[in-house]
Formats: sequence, structure tokens, C-alpha cells
Amino acid sequence: MFDFTVPKVKALNELLSLEGRVAIITGGSRGIGKQIVSRFTEAGAKVVITGRGLEALQKTQADFQTKGAPVSCFQADVSNVADSQKVIDFAVKTYGRLDILVNNAASFPFCDARSMTEEVWDKCFDTDAKGTFFMSKFAAEYMIRQGEGGRIINFMSTAALNPTGPLIAYGAAKQAVWYVTRTMAQEFAPYHITVNAATPGATMTDERLAVFAGDQSQLETFVEKSGNSGLSFVKNTSTLSSDMLTDMMKQAMPMGRTGFPDDLAKAVLFLASDMGEYVTGQNITVDGAQSIQNPMAGMMKQVTGSTSDVLEDSDEDSECESFVEEINAKTAVADGSWTAHMETPMGKNDLTFRFTSNGDILTGSVSIAGNTIGIEKGRVNGDRISFHFQMKAGLMKAAVKVSGKICGDTLSGELKLPVASMPFEARRI
Repeated sequence: MFDFTVPKVKALNELLSLEGRVAIITGGSRGIGKQIVSRFTEAGAKVVITGRGLEALQKTQADFQTKGAPVSCFQADVSNVADSQKVIDFAVKTYGRLDILVNNAASFPFCDARSMTEEVWDKCFDTDAKGTFFMSKFAAEYMIRQGEGGRIINFMSTAALNPTGPLIAYGAAKQAVWYVTRTMAQEFAPYHITVNAATPGATMTDERLAVFAGDQSQLETFVEKSGNSGLSFVKNTSTLSSDMLTDMMKQAMPMGRTGFPDDLAKAVLFLASDMGEYVTGQNITVDGAQSIQNPMAGMMKQVTGSTSDVLEDSDEDSECESFVEEINAKTAVADGSWTAHMETPMGKNDLTFRFTSNGDILTGSVSIAGNTIGIEKGRVNGDRISFHFQMKAGLMKAAVKVSGKICGDTLSGELKLPVASMPFEARRI
């Protein structure tokens, strides 16, 4: 029979309370997972943390128990199905019940498609997708038998929302997690078990803070532990700097800061508590608008120094006119399509030119960050080209000047922004 009973209106402190509830948090010994443990125990929950590193687990357990928080650890590898069942059994044996599961453990390999190996791919999917599925399956089976509902919170990633080359395995595995989340939400809804996802953006854990503080050895350790395979990112960590990484963050984060573990912990607490009892099959993205950032807006933010500055369209007598050289055409070597890859520590950003020349006039378009813009004031003189285009993001505009030299099937040049220049090398396609 369909239930039309109006739920009791609870006081706010009761809604946020986890008193009397038992939670499992995978990957709970550090970073986001550890902060979730802190919030859950503060709300009154008993918590089991699990992970592969026994020493880190025991240290975290001791830290919380010293403060009087009921936290127990169990060493397990969630990529192993038998281990997943053992974690559920341990929690029930230790605390007598199970109410909440947070699937936070993840394998995070930096590896692009060409460098991918079966070992790296399988490790990522076994932990992120298979591990999440079987932990959720076994937890839900117990919650159904227990008959009091439950909460399952899975961790997604912005890499599953916006493709990022060196995170191809991770993003694909997290897309699988999203499908599992929504499907289980439907299946378990009749049992009052909610299944949701939380998606962090760039989040400053202790290790990442050390990197941004300029600790080069910490950066190299972080890269090594991430499971990288074959990328120049790994081979050239010495070229990275805290300043470079900070600049990348400035472009990517519209709110002007990164996330921190407690940003995620608060969202997970909402989903785990009675505040989220009617929320299921949903994803809460906690990233300060990072995932909806227009890539070009990030570039514009760097160019203008502010998202509120608006550059007006250049007219015929603008400074761009002085950039265009009055030269005579010799041959149509520029005609055709060219692709450049702008290297960054997080992969390659594609830049595509399409040119047609008529005498000394160059026409065509530029495709960058998902936008295609017509070129203006284009000139060609044998093996040299020059033009400009208007880079736009919302109401913001900036004149970009481009010059280059063609040698066979290679076009080398630079994009000149009002406050910076970016070299590129394009190949004819």
C-alpha cells in the first residue's frame, strides 16, 4: 500500500545526528576519508575504516580513540571481492549493525590512452568500479536484512564529467560508478536505502598542500604513488613548480580557492544523515564550479586578471592593426588544417587552425577549448603567416595575435595575449 503518512518534522540537531549508527569508510586513513571519519564521529557514529596500509590505519584508529571516538580499522583491499565481504562482516561483528557505507577508496593513475597497460587499467577498475559495486552490494544485502534502511555514498570524480586525457582509466571507472549509483538507487529505494554520489573537484589534502608549498620531493612521491605509466608528466616532474601548479588552479577554480577535505565531509554528512533521507540517485558535486567552468573563461581569467574586466571589440584602428604586416603572397603553403597540442602538466589542450589563402590574404578559423572562431586581419607571405582572433568567454573578449612560420608540415609560432605569450607547434593534418 502506498504510504501517505506525513513524516515527523525533526529538530535540526536530530536531523544531523548519527547517534547509534555504524558506518564503514573505505580509504579512511587519510585525506578526505579521514575528515569524513571526523565529521561522522562528531555526529555520534561508530566508524570502521579500511584500506591497504595497516600502519596508516592503525595510526588513524589510535588518533581517534585517543579522543574517545569509536573508530576501528580493518586492513582490506576492496579490489578483492572476498575482502569486501570481510569488511562488512567485521563492522557487524564489532558494532552489531551497519547503517552507512562510504566508498571513498580509489586508484588514481595518471596515464593516457597510448601509454595505458592492462595492469594499470585493471587496477583502476578493480578498485574504483568493482570495489564500489561489491562493497555496495554486500552492505545493501545486510541493510535489507536489518530492515531499517541505510545510506550508501559513492565517490565520483570531475574526470568522469569532463574528459581529461591522462585520467582516462580513472574517469571511465568513475562513470561506471555513476551508473552503479543510479541503478542501485532504483533497486534499493523500496528498502529505504539511499544511494548517492559525491564528486570532489581539486581538493587540497596534506600531500597536495606540501606540493603547492614547494616541496619537490613530495611532488615526486605523489606522482610515483599515483601509479603513473609512460607519461612525460612522470619523466619531467622537475619542470613542475608550486608556482606553475598555483597558476593552473587560478585558471580552473572560479571561486578563487580549491576545495578542502571538510568541504566534502560536510556534503557526505548531509547524505548520510536524516537531512538526506529522501535524496537518492543523485550526485552532489563539491568543486566550487570547477566542473562547469568554461575552459576559455579560465584562460580569460588569467589574461585579464579578473572575471569582471571586459575587453571591448577592436575596431579598424585598434592596436591589432599595427600587428598585421603588409606583405605580399608568394605561395599557398598555409592552406589546409593544422593541429597543435599545448602542453601542460595535466595533459594536452588541442588547438586547430584551418586556413585558406588568396594572394596575400589569409582566411579561416581557430578551434580552441570547444569554440571555433573566425580569424581576422590574416596575412600570408610565403612561409610566414599572421592574423588575430577574438577570444570570448561570456561578456569578456580579448584580442589574440598569432604569428608563425611554416617549414614543410610544421607550423611554429606563438599566440600573443595582452599580458602573456604562448608558443605552439602545429602539424599539418
